[in-house]
Amino acid sequence: MKERAARINNYFDQQIDQCNQRIKVMQEDERRDEANLEKVRANVYDIFRTILSVAGKTCKEDPVAVKQFFLKKMEQIPANWVTSCEQAEKHGDTVKMTIERIKLDTVAEIRQAFVQTWEEEE
Repeated sequence: MKERAARINNYFDQQIDQCNQRIKVMQEDERRDEANLEKVRANVYDIFRTILSVAGKTCKEDPVAVKQFFLKKMEQIPANWVTSCEQAEKHGDTVKMTIERIKLDTVAEIRQAFVQTWEEEE
């Protein structure tokens, strides 16, 4: 269990570091809007890194329970983002739509990495 969690946390750390590097470059190039979108992506990684930590504590390091907890949160949390994206699309709010799509795309990446990493050791 601890090795899986460590590998997934390493994944989160790498992704957040890459986001921060891109943010720095974009800010230096005065591409503030793009940097802000990258901050959104980094925040999503950070949210789910925290969720993984909570899952480990809540589920007493039981690998099956941790997996279920984490995947359940991966459905619950983005549900609001889907709704927000749909509302933004209805109202023609392309900025909000872009932000919500970045969140949803990032969650899809996290889910894929989590499932792949978690199942490698089952």
